[in-house]
Amino acid sequence: MPRDYILRMIEQFGIVWRRVLKHKQLRTYEAGLADVDTTYGTMFGLNARFIDLLPDPALLDLVRDGERLDADKAGILAALHTAEGDFYTELRRIDEAFRRYERALLLYGAIIRAGDGLPKEVREPATHLLETLELYVLDPPLLDDLWRVYGGLGQYDMAENVLWNWLETVEFEPLAVADALAWYNSLLNQTHSALHKGKLPRTEVHQSIAELQTRAVDADR
Repeated sequence: MPRDYILRMIEQFGIVWRRVLKHKQLRTYEAGLADVDTTYGTMFGLNARFIDLLPDPALLDLVRDGERLDADKAGILAALHTAEGDFYTELRRIDEAFRRYERALLLYGAIIRAGDGLPKEVREPATHLLETLELYVLDPPLLDDLWRVYGGLGQYDMAENVLWNWLETVEFEPLAVADALAWYNSLLNQTHSALHKGKLPRTEVHQSIAELQTRAVDADR
């Protein structure tokens, strides 16, 4: 997809996001939902109801450019889901809100899994989503996305907390341990400053790697 088209989409999203914040401030939640619905149509060619009916793989297909996930499009779609969830929350339509939140997390998680960073334009709504999800009890697949997105935002201490919660939930399944080890080893490439900012010192990274390696050896016995 041409980069100039994506840049126009990002610019348009910035305008929409300011309107979203205004709707929250004014408590015009129904109007906010209508605005999100219009934006879905403008940016993705589908209305909110149809997008909600899409299974997860089809939702991800909306933000693919061929085989490649487009991080900008995925981030925008996730942010719109987050806004939609917030409006439903304020309208006390909790089940509908949570469905939007979990789909937003799926999209943000897909960005991280693809090896991309979260676009700067959607880091604010992504942070807000994670704060909101602290109020919920999440299933293992959502926890698996949650720790990755915390890591993508540089909140390494929060990522680690959720990571170990996930590992305990899946009983330190070997593939889960391998993913955790890969993440910790990637942190060793970060600067001391980045690790300090993320509140996860290098010494703690080494300690966690050692503990996971011990568990992996014990599991093989």
